[in-house]
Amino acid sequence: MTYTISDEGLDLIKQFEGCELTAYVCPSGVYTIGYGHTGDVLPGQTITQEEANKLLRDDCKRFETGVNNYTNVPLNQSQFDALVSFSFNVGLGAYRDSTLLRLLNGADYEGAAGQFRRWVNGSNGPLPGLVRRREAEEKLYRQDGWPTGEDLPPTGETVVITAKQDTVLKKEICQSSELEADQKLNIAKGQQITITWKGKCAEGHCFVTVKDKGQWFIYTDHWKGAGSAEKPPAANGSKVLPTRYFSQRDNYRDASRTCFSSSCAMLLETLKPGTCPGEKGDDIYVHRVFEYGDTTDAYVQVKALASFGVSSKFVQNANLDTIRSQIDAGIPVPIGILHHGPASAPSGGGHWICVIGYDATGFIVHDPWGEIDHASGTYISEDGKALHYSNNLLNSRWTVANPNDGWLILAES
Repeated sequence: MTYTISDEGLDLIKQFEGCELTAYVCPSGVYTIGYGHTGDVLPGQTITQEEANKLLRDDCKRFETGVNNYTNVPLNQSQFDALVSFSFNVGLGAYRDSTLLRLLNGADYEGAAGQFRRWVNGSNGPLPGLVRRREAEEKLYRQDGWPTGEDLPPTGETVVITAKQDTVLKKEICQSSELEADQKLNIAKGQQITITWKGKCAEGHCFVTVKDKGQWFIYTDHWKGAGSAEKPPAANGSKVLPTRYFSQRDNYRDASRTCFSSSCAMLLETLKPGTCPGEKGDDIYVHRVFEYGDTTDAYVQVKALASFGVSSKFVQNANLDTIRSQIDAGIPVPIGILHHGPASAPSGGGHWICVIGYDATGFIVHDPWGEIDHASGTYISEDGKALHYSNNLLNSRWTVANPNDGWLILAES
């Protein structure tokens, strides 16, 4: 379903943006008018209130499209309004890369709600205006509860488990003392909870959905009955595609930012051999990408691939089996991972690699930047050709919030 912002959502944006009917220069040195409108504003320009309202609604269309495109779970109107207001303020790129969206796309509506209050800081700490705005957005987001019933993704088999000792539900795998109050939930010895197994384990923790409480990590040794939710066995078999390797390090432009383009160029060259000849053949594709827009924009990559005759789409709800199915069909898979930070708490704005094969324990990848050390989140080599990245690495750094929130480019042969 495609949503548009309601009058209630527009009123929230108006409340915090404020309206100026005469053009002024904002702190960034840009001429601005109305509710933060820029781009075609002239010095001394004036508008009416009706024109300001129209400009705001027109400006919101881009954020409506972004929230619709990036969000893969059902929303109600108040949730959509809150997310458009949030994106209008922080930017679509920030929304796209946020933990808020990753939790939301994992159907953790409660966890996503708790993320609004984290976006309040200026250069010197929390800003009162942002604190008030985030509180209003979170209140609106929560206003009508969560979508229910058949619209929600399937949750699988439920298991009732009992705490063997006082323990903690966590949003991240780390010592509970390192977590903020809203990132943990104390559970008393003997308390029972109903969980849905989500299929991800690391360092003795498992990621589950807790009935009426959202999605959390549990430390399985602290729970009686958690053993019935053991991780499914790894897939059998193996396959590797003859995909050529392109390094982003030698790209003619923005070498440190073109991992996405180099990964898609590997996909393109596999499906359309000879399109990107030579060791630096990805430069041909990179040129095309910049004709359409920014190299980090997934929809620009889809357009660029289409210009070479490859039909594809950007997906944010993929899992390991999605990758294996593509490899079985002879199609490499560009995927977006979090490449910074330790394995227990990966971070970063995202990095794209190209999966070219799999075996029983992991995946064969071309990493355009080099080889990552999974434990530390640092690169230990500039040679990223035909590396073996384990299932655990992809579980931690690709499907971050749950096993079905992987970002990839899904192409047709």
